Amino acid sequence: MAKRKKNWSVLCVGITACFSFYTQICFSQTIQTITDKKDILIGEQIQLKIKTVFPIGQLNLSKWVTLPDSISHFDIVETGKVDTIAYKDNSNSFEQTITLTSFDSGRWVFPSLPVELADATGKPVQELMTDSFIVNVSYSPPDSTNQLRDIKPIIKVSITDYTWYYIAGGIVLLLLITLILYRYFKKNKKLKPAGPISKLSPYDEAMGEINKLAQYDLQNAEAIKIYHTKLSDIFKRYLGRKQNKNLANSTTSDLLINMANSKFIPENISTLAMALRSNDAVKFAKYIPMALESEDCKLKIKETINLIEQQIYPPKL
Repeated sequence: MAKRKKNWSVLCVGITACFSFYTQICFSQTIQTITDKKDILIGEQIQLKIKTVFPIGQLNLSKWVTLPDSISHFDIVETGKVDTIAYKDNSNSFEQTITLTSFDSGRWVFPSLPVELADATGKPVQELMTDSFIVNVSYSPPDSTNQLRDIKPIIKVSITDYTWYYIAGGIVLLLLITLILYRYFKKNKKLKPAGPISKLSPYDEAMGEINKLAQYDLQNAEAIKIYHTKLSDIFKRYLGRKQNKNLANSTTSDLLINMANSKFIPENISTLAMALRSNDAVKFAKYIPMALESEDCKLKIKETINLIEQQIYPPKL
């Protein structure tokens, strides 16, 4: 009988020990709260690391740290993700890093935060609390050495004189304006007729010069070239004197545009164009026309001058 009681006692002690061991596993889990600093300057950041480890299959994470909407004297800068790490000893680790700061100077307590664990069936069995910790928030420390420092010498300020830059810029601007005005007035100014001033009217002078062309031998190549060159010059001088412009350097195209702008009849402009282009061919392309062609050019120029006198500058009654 005594032996049975003894065996029963041993059995009870063993069951109690096993139950205690199981209870220790289930209810003795801890959570670590690690901070990288507890004394900061205003606005400086703190890295808060929360970590817990428990055996796989015996406990599960039911509810992780939930941060409140606001924490007095603290601001949450960033909340890192929850990392799960499996170890070789069949245990799991949950870790999370929270970055926080404070803009209130003083000695403040960061509160505890709850973490809830559950058993294998999902039933909550334990609630862990993170450690609260004190943070000293202060301004930059003042200079406590009280050492006298040397008076710095007066620094000579270097002032750049831009006077000459302004003068040069003004000169360049003045030259530019002068050039623009010169080109503008040159373009719009009516130039005096080229050549010596004649006492004859433009028409009489032109007719007299045309009559003088009869002295050239239209069988001689050099004479033919002079003949056609003078023929174009006669027309340019005549028109230039009529318009009070210098047309000596005008091209055939310039003269035809001039006549079109003067509302000269298009058919007559076509006749003038044929004569002037024939003159250009002889002068620049070394074309040798027949005598009849040269005479025809002279007649067309003469006819054009007569038409200009009638159409553009009719005689006053």
